[in-house]
Amino acid sequence: MPKLRTGQRAPDVTLNTLEGTAVPLASLWGNGRTALLIFLRHLA
Repeated sequence: MPKLRTGQRAPDVTLNTLEGTAVPLASLWGNGRTALLIFLRHLA
């Protein structure tokens, strides 16, 4: 996958919630809403 540039739209991917439910990224924004994704990394 090519790198994204600042201001470029994120590709529509499907993410899993902590409960294991699949959520399409596009369903998290629209109609003036935005989404902030935080990726936690296990450092052990």
